[in-house]
Amino acid sequence: MTLFLRTTTLLLIGISLFGCTPKDSIITDKTQAPTDLVTTDDETQLEPTESAGEHMELAALSTGVDRNKHLLKAAQILVHQKQFELAEKQISEINQELTSSEEQVELQLLTAEIEINRGNARYALKLLNIARILPTEQQIRLMQLRARAFLDSSYPLESAKTRVQMDKLLTDQFDQELNHQAIWEALSLLPTTSLQQISNAPLNTDFLGWVELAKIAKRGQVDWQYLQDGIHLWRQEYPEHPAAKVFIRELGNKQIELIDQPRHIAILLPLNGKYAQVAGAIRDGIMSSYYQHPDKTFQPKISFIDTSDNQAAIWNYYKKAADQGADFIIGPFLKSAVDILTRAEQMDIPTLTLNYASTQTKNSPNLFQFGLLPEDEARQSAELAFRQAHTHAAVLVPEGAWGERLRNAFQQRFEELGGTVISAQTYTPNKNDFKQPIQSMLNIKQSYSRYRAIQNVTRTKMKFTPYRRQDVDMIFMAATPKDARQLKPQFKFHYAGEIPVYATSHAFTGQLNKQADRDIDDLNFLDMPWILNAPSQSKQSLIKYWPEQQRYTRFFALGVDAYNLIPFLGRLQGKTYERFSGQTGNLYLDPFNRIHRELLSAQFKRGIPKLIDINTLPVNLVIDDTTPIQQPIN
Repeated sequence: MTLFLRTTTLLLIGISLFGCTPKDSIITDKTQAPTDLVTTDDETQLEPTESAGEHMELAALSTGVDRNKHLLKAAQILVHQKQFELAEKQISEINQELTSSEEQVELQLLTAEIEINRGNARYALKLLNIARILPTEQQIRLMQLRARAFLDSSYPLESAKTRVQMDKLLTDQFDQELNHQAIWEALSLLPTTSLQQISNAPLNTDFLGWVELAKIAKRGQVDWQYLQDGIHLWRQEYPEHPAAKVFIRELGNKQIELIDQPRHIAILLPLNGKYAQVAGAIRDGIMSSYYQHPDKTFQPKISFIDTSDNQAAIWNYYKKAADQGADFIIGPFLKSAVDILTRAEQMDIPTLTLNYASTQTKNSPNLFQFGLLPEDEARQSAELAFRQAHTHAAVLVPEGAWGERLRNAFQQRFEELGGTVISAQTYTPNKNDFKQPIQSMLNIKQSYSRYRAIQNVTRTKMKFTPYRRQDVDMIFMAATPKDARQLKPQFKFHYAGEIPVYATSHAFTGQLNKQADRDIDDLNFLDMPWILNAPSQSKQSLIKYWPEQQRYTRFFALGVDAYNLIPFLGRLQGKTYERFSGQTGNLYLDPFNRIHRELLSAQFKRGIPKLIDINTLPVNLVIDDTTPIQQPIN
């Protein structure tokens, strides 16, 4: 059965643009082989492998500069054919002392392309730090590779900027169209908030035009009818923009894309019992989106089925929804029920759960898992800290499974990026004194031990200041608001006040409390747009009509996104670069149909959370110091 059934509504194509083009054909730039790479003999064209082999044979029979030239030519062919290991072997045999400056640049470009395809994009960016003036074709290759490496290193803004600069050098229409699609894919990865921040910065007209078009498409993800008007106004504002020549014309030719919509949505929630308040917040979020949806033609029937605490009977509730005629299901909420559903090889009714299974397994293509996964936040804390040039972390998490999950997620991602976790400690939550775990984490206990040992030997009183470890440049802390307000000041008391501290959204209640939150000033943390942005229409409704739900405000946002996501699931499932800019985060789907959230970055100042501007975030390319780096050619 297809993802959505029966009724169709209009979803304008601008949400994705050129959605039928596979990603690999976009981000793998079209690099032309040198004109002499293919030779002919008796009107018969040789295969590229034969040409590479010929140059390797000639290299074996040559010496000096001639040998270098044949090895370089063979490497060029092999890289073009994606035979990277064999290409690297040819490069390793080149005598660097006999290469010209142009050949040195070519070697750096070839090596960078090899590293990108190996997954070493950050190392490739170091290789691509070439400052000298290059011929146009080589400059284009340099910028193509930098754009690819930026994207693979999770710097989509820098990738898009590079491609916009490169666009002026391209003369072939096909190359331009590929480049425009790649610009679009990079900008599609960014949430609405980041796009707004970018558009507020000084930009050249071409790049600003791309950003404004991306903002229109993001708004069109929910407000479908706005998209046509937005594009029309954009064309009036940017009549000479490169995208207006072909990109928008093709968009205009397609105009709309039909996406199936459900006519009857059944919602499975434990509306009574232990989880009633949380479930109530999710229910209210769903209904808020239902009533406030911009397209009034999208008015499916909504049915609520109370699962209460009997999650083991989830298939009975699923059958009840089917008997009532539901063609889409939201829920269940509890992990145990999601675990049961994931064991099914096939589900007839598309289902969006509100939690995640205990294990990550391939399940029915009609089963999607969505929730507030804390591991996503821990991984992004690692990314934010690393991007801000921190590479040696201390970790402090609460005792128990939750703290262990966050520590593991942070450490795994931090080490993937090239950082090192120097020290990790646990603490007992809900205490006022965290001296012992903090001292252990910072090695202050060892400092006291050394002091006592010296005092025992000298038998004299000495002035003593404890000395913390100096090999830590950041702290990752997992804590609730109460514990965070206790822990942060105690870091300062223990001589670590200048070390940046990073945390997940759990350190913030989600409601402004300037007096209490002054204790966590300078704390770097992540949270959802629902919390950090100006109140949306849905949030204003929550404050007005459901003030008692403020405690569960993030679950209200979960309900908002669960409803708005439904028409977009097929697009997320089909395109790896696609993101839904929701209230709970920038949402994307992994190969296991699990929806992940990319959150916004913020820092507390005078007790108030302030968004970190994406324009101010540096690009950190720190890699292992033992990795050899070719110096840029000046």
